[in-house]
Amino acid sequence: QRHKLVSSTMKYSSISILCAALTASASAFVSPFSVAKRTVVPIPHENGFRPTTAAANQQCRSNYSFLKAAQEDSLDLVIHDLLKISDFVYSFANVRRIVKANEGQTRKKKTGWFSSEKYTVAFDTPALILTQDGAQEQSKDKLFKYVVTPDAIKLFMEKNRKWFDEPEGGGDWEFDKTVSEKTDPFLLEAAVDKATQDNMKIVDYDDEFCTGKGGLVYGVVVNLTRKWITVAFRGTIGSTDINTDRDFRLDHESLFESKDDIFVSGGKPGTHMGFTTYLCDEKKGDQDGRKSLDRILACVNEEFKSNPDVVGKDFDLYVTGHSLGGGLANLFSFKAAQLKANNDESVKYLPEKITALTYAAPCVGNDDYNKEFQYLEKKGNLRHIRIANEGDVVPTNNIIPPASLAIKGNTKLYTQNGGNLFLH
Repeated sequence: QRHKLVSSTMKYSSISILCAALTASASAFVSPFSVAKRTVVPIPHENGFRPTTAAANQQCRSNYSFLKAAQEDSLDLVIHDLLKISDFVYSFANVRRIVKANEGQTRKKKTGWFSSEKYTVAFDTPALILTQDGAQEQSKDKLFKYVVTPDAIKLFMEKNRKWFDEPEGGGDWEFDKTVSEKTDPFLLEAAVDKATQDNMKIVDYDDEFCTGKGGLVYGVVVNLTRKWITVAFRGTIGSTDINTDRDFRLDHESLFESKDDIFVSGGKPGTHMGFTTYLCDEKKGDQDGRKSLDRILACVNEEFKSNPDVVGKDFDLYVTGHSLGGGLANLFSFKAAQLKANNDESVKYLPEKITALTYAAPCVGNDDYNKEFQYLEKKGNLRHIRIANEGDVVPTNNIIPPASLAIKGNTKLYTQNGGNLFLH
């Protein structure tokens, strides 16, 4: 299992590094040698995980104990399950994008050297994954009109394999213009098999205004077996996301609108302008003109309040994401914990502790933001475990030329938070 996790996260890290290099952009691009100076490197131990040295533990700048994590939950289980959800957010967006772009359209396929024929694209039962045409009443807090299950996704894929081309070794799915019949299941189908065993339900998945260049995409998943609700954010896929990644100007207002939002006196906490804008811009089409952040919080709060599968059953709240998605997960979990500490009505039904578990996540705030983060850790409202491959440049902030030339703002003002778990 450990080797599988290393392989998966290495794939993600390589994609992030290549994307940054090819676009002269760097979402926290750094020399690998600085990583060990700032983070914990846990190693296997008979009682769970422990940092290599006490000094390294202090450098982590976190109030969270890996030993405590191992005792509270099966850390290995949490890491693997949330990694799969983070991966799913990418794949499901690709599938839905292809369906929405091609359903009912006229396409051509070659029938010979100089000949072709037209056909009309007609997916079999698209309502299995697209809910907008359902007769159910639309919740103002969700894009989905009804729950989508892993079984529904698997059935849709089985019925429609001919329309999809899944690249070997991973990558973005494409529409298969040849309409070739396929008998072998896609990797996504194997992934949803596991989700079916865990009795997962996707209660919302919002990719309404994203494009092939990027945009905010997230899902809200209920795991009835593990008793988790998970908010998962998608990471970087294209130029829109890359421009967001490189905006390291500090936003001192969006997450700290009033004096009650700052717990540590004397500081001026600031967060990554690009990531914060994704969350705090007004959500297009929202009935109440809310920020995306507030809409997601409302959706999750309602699940804890009214979902009969969840109410009174001690469900936990996890927030996850890879790369850019990890940065968004950091900020979202912080804001949820901040509101919880202030007894805000908008998060009344959320559990007292929000757990973020991120993969190859970049830095999202300055030192004063980290102090606010630590305050909430000490109070018991927040914890954050960051998963990274040793030597991965993405989760660090020592961005060097020429990549630094594409950066807006000063990356030297940034620091990581939470506890870091390196994979060897």
